Amino acid sequence: MSKVILRLWMTRLKQMPQAAGEWITTQFHRVPQKIRFIVVTLVFSLITTFFISHFPLSVLPEYRVGDVAESDIVVPADLIVKDKTRLAESPPLFRRNPVLLRAGEVVTEEKLPLIDAVRQHQLGQRDPKHLIGLLVLILLMNFALYKAAITSQSSRLGPRTAYWVASSALMMQMLLVRAGMFGAAVLASRPETMGLGDVFEFQFAIPFPACALVLSLLIGSQIGLVAGLMNAILVGLISPHGLAISAFALAGSITAIYSVQRYRTRNAVMVASSSVCIVNIGMGLAALLIAHHDLEWKKLVGGVVLCLVGALLTAAIASIATPIYETFFDILTDIRLLELSNAENPLLRQLAIQTPGTNHHSFMVGVLAEEAAKMIGANALLARTGCLYHDIGKLAAPNMYIENQKGGPNPHDDASPLDSVRIITGHVRRGIQMAREADLPPQIIDFIPQHHGTRVLAYFYHKAKAQAEECGGTVNIDDFRYPGPKPHTKEAVILMLADGAEASVRSLEEPTPENIRAIIKKIVDSVVADGQLDESDITMKELTMIRESLVNTLNNVYHQRISYPGFNPPKEKPREPEKLVAVAEVNGVPAPAPNSASKTPPETLPARQGQQQAQARGGQ
Repeated sequence: MSKVILRLWMTRLKQMPQAAGEWITTQFHRVPQKIRFIVVTLVFSLITTFFISHFPLSVLPEYRVGDVAESDIVVPADLIVKDKTRLAESPPLFRRNPVLLRAGEVVTEEKLPLIDAVRQHQLGQRDPKHLIGLLVLILLMNFALYKAAITSQSSRLGPRTAYWVASSALMMQMLLVRAGMFGAAVLASRPETMGLGDVFEFQFAIPFPACALVLSLLIGSQIGLVAGLMNAILVGLISPHGLAISAFALAGSITAIYSVQRYRTRNAVMVASSSVCIVNIGMGLAALLIAHHDLEWKKLVGGVVLCLVGALLTAAIASIATPIYETFFDILTDIRLLELSNAENPLLRQLAIQTPGTNHHSFMVGVLAEEAAKMIGANALLARTGCLYHDIGKLAAPNMYIENQKGGPNPHDDASPLDSVRIITGHVRRGIQMAREADLPPQIIDFIPQHHGTRVLAYFYHKAKAQAEECGGTVNIDDFRYPGPKPHTKEAVILMLADGAEASVRSLEEPTPENIRAIIKKIVDSVVADGQLDESDITMKELTMIRESLVNTLNNVYHQRISYPGFNPPKEKPREPEKLVAVAEVNGVPAPAPNSASKTPPETLPARQGQQQAQARGGQ
């Protein structure tokens, strides 16, 4: 019995962290969103203010001549730089070694004024007015950062999430700068390293561009530049050398941002850090001149080495921080998209083996969508990756979809229209479930329901309508719609159009450029008329560009080739057009009467046939 109780307690202990996390998350989400936003912003601002304020955790006691020092008394680096007049009478050794007294040494009359100067400096850093002013500055910067996140229009993150990423990254950057300033002061006073330079030169090794580089990789260059400017301003407040180091940090940040255009390879960070190193060396020389430092060759060599160290630290921190932010905030970077589009991914491999027709269709739709996305400036890699996964729900019943039947019997011939609709629309629900089980990002999962929107499966709708008319009944068209939602992003709109275009053109008996253009125009017009694009921000100009891109790409795919004599089977006599029950228009236009085929103009007949067959194929 004791073993059972012990096992029970061990199980509870293992589940406790997860249960605690769920409880905290639940309680956090119960707080109204605006209050959460204000509270978290205030917390971030307070922490950032603490990092830049030089706030001393302890203040020196008031010493007198003859007292024994309780601990080491060290002059802050910013006091050495900014209070040169007070320290002008100190011996040369003092400037190389900021330690006034070691613990246990006696306070002398000569050191007492310097100790008092350090104490007054610490009390000044604790002045409430000084802290309130810094807090107001940080709050204004966070407000500007939030506005920048709203206007950034990042396809990877929502505005509020982008703001949290940027605000937290700026806060952590200030922690790095504060730690770097402390390290520079320590190394400048050590006999082993003081030959490389003073505190000024050692600041070159601080990874100032890390925040801007990470944000540029995760969100985009616009918000990365805003954060880089804020970082430079705050560095000027932290550094004892003010403007010179602030300009140094700004130049490195701008270089890092515009050295990384697309994050598609891991060495993109190293390429950016190489550019940062080169610019840092030039700006280090400029900073030395701005601060009126002597250009000694030892300091120049040491400065170059320290600039190289700073660039390497920038690359290391960005490489570590980027995947952490990717995981914590579900950020879909180009690297993550490339990993998801790898053919060895388990879901894609399963799709290729079990549903080869669907797999080929998804690949071709991805090609069409990628080119169209490039045409309008959308995220082409996101569009292509979403296309690869948009039909994974068909893995649950491959033979129910015509592209996987390999010319065999169609199960829908023996099923009722409503049963067929439930089966076909079910691939959306199953696809979402499979995507969540595979831990796909939400941005990819959204493609699965949105690429169909709330369109009508016209083939089965007209089939059910014909059956109901024979019995004198009626049919509700809403029973034959996909569940939705409609496309919300430009990439989802492109997928909807590319999906219909690929299926329709493949069904054409004569995929000539004229027929391809006619059927794609019909598809785009019908989607717009059906209101499927009402929830997206796509423009008519962009729709025209997408349509032309689809036409051009499909014309390249279905290009004509010369006939090879002796290798082609004899041509069959042309057959009469097959009279289908349904039409391809997604807006539910009824099929033409049986005797109306002869009235169809010859130049539009192949396109109409393609649309009719595509509805039967594409709907499935």
